[in-house]
Amino acid sequence: MVSAPPRPGSEKTSDTSDEMRTLRRATKVAAERRAAGGRALSQSRGRAMDLSTRIAVYLANEERQRERSRDLYELDPVTGYVYARAKEFYWTVTRAAGIAQRSGPAPAKAPDFAGFAPLMKRPRVFIDMTAIRRTDERSGIQRVVREIARCAVATGDGLPVFIENGRLRAWRRPSSLPDVVKPEPGDKLLLLDASFPLVDDYLPIISRVADAGGETVLGLHDLLPLLYPGAFTPAAFLDFQRWFETLAPQCNAIVCVSRSTAQSLVDHLAQSDCPAMRAQRIGWWRLGADFEIDSAQPSADAAGVAAGRTPYFLAVGTLEPRKAYAVALTAFERLWAAGHDARFVIVGRRGWRCEALVRRIRSHHELGRRLFWLEDADDASLQRLYEHAHALIAASFAEGFGLPVAEAAAHGLPVIASDIPVFREIAGERATFFPPLDADALADCIRRALTEPRLRTPARVVTWRESTQALLDMIRTGAYQWRPAPLTEPRPFAPVCVASAAAS
Repeated sequence: MVSAPPRPGSEKTSDTSDEMRTLRRATKVAAERRAAGGRALSQSRGRAMDLSTRIAVYLANEERQRERSRDLYELDPVTGYVYARAKEFYWTVTRAAGIAQRSGPAPAKAPDFAGFAPLMKRPRVFIDMTAIRRTDERSGIQRVVREIARCAVATGDGLPVFIENGRLRAWRRPSSLPDVVKPEPGDKLLLLDASFPLVDDYLPIISRVADAGGETVLGLHDLLPLLYPGAFTPAAFLDFQRWFETLAPQCNAIVCVSRSTAQSLVDHLAQSDCPAMRAQRIGWWRLGADFEIDSAQPSADAAGVAAGRTPYFLAVGTLEPRKAYAVALTAFERLWAAGHDARFVIVGRRGWRCEALVRRIRSHHELGRRLFWLEDADDASLQRLYEHAHALIAASFAEGFGLPVAEAAAHGLPVIASDIPVFREIAGERATFFPPLDADALADCIRRALTEPRLRTPARVVTWRESTQALLDMIRTGAYQWRPAPLTEPRPFAPVCVASAAAS
């Protein structure tokens, strides 16, 4: 007699898999590192440990909510078993996405690089856009890559490239450049895209650039999967871990999107057993925050929200645990219960580990009245929302940069932000800060903001063209802010110093 498949509630595949066990060990190691390692710029040791504890408790509670939500909506045993197997298959397939995509047509359209200027400056800088070419998810990272590439080609400072069949190819090349790009002495290859599952594609390219006398520079948007593994899926953590620990030692420098991220990297590498990692040159630059003004019109949903008379507070970013949307929603629920009339507008796509939050939003009695969720807002819609919001809410407990904070400043929008180093760096005195993950403190900040007039004093922000120029100048000149002593032995080319968290 054939036994029935196990019930999904009893099997708990996601909890007992090798990936989840690795994730738990990685979370423990990351917490120990944060407690023993270097502290962030503006935090004392005691305060940082207290925040680490709050984050751990918050993530554990979010996971319990996610499990409870799954149990409430539990499927019948057969369907649940099939779903569990399908999820495992999905993780396996996404891990091998690079192989599958190499054999098929690229789904992404070419970016709009109007006014393509010839690549005149030397040394040449090539901006990798392989991940966008294969699967354009329109994520925050990919938005940065698009803006940097757009500005680089407009001035002739850089050329977008992608990997296909083991070769670098120019994307929207000028007529003076062949389709296949052959590295030359002095060339710089910038790996700025979210290429985490594509490690095997990059190793031979990095080797080829090095053999030709060029350099590869790794772009780092954050280290958060290594610092807070519990805020990510097991597959995302393992992909990022392999990407970082394999590619970082092979690259000639690492450039970070903020000083805070660079400091986190310096602290992290100081604990590394790998000489190539500890001797890495590290630089940082500031992202742009200006919008391209065009004739596009905002969506009807965005225009309707912006036209309402009740003041609204805007939060921008993917729905995921570290953004702390659940904390922000709790703060608004307490304000609504106390009789305060304000709207909460969330702009961001559904991310990961957010099932309970999504159900909470979609079943909320204030949805469509004082709670709004816009999943696919374009730039025109986002700009309209920035223009009419009362303030921006940035509740994340960790960020690599915090682009919405900079964009809010460009629109003269007040910011209410969690008190973390990168938000201090980006917002400075323009923001009102509250302790991370403290819903009561956030509610108090919103309550005070409601009593203040809505003033508009746009700040002078870095433009994307200025950001691009600063980044490419740093790469060309090698003017990185951290320059450790050089290695006594030549940098080896091979996946070196890769130690998985499972072995820790």
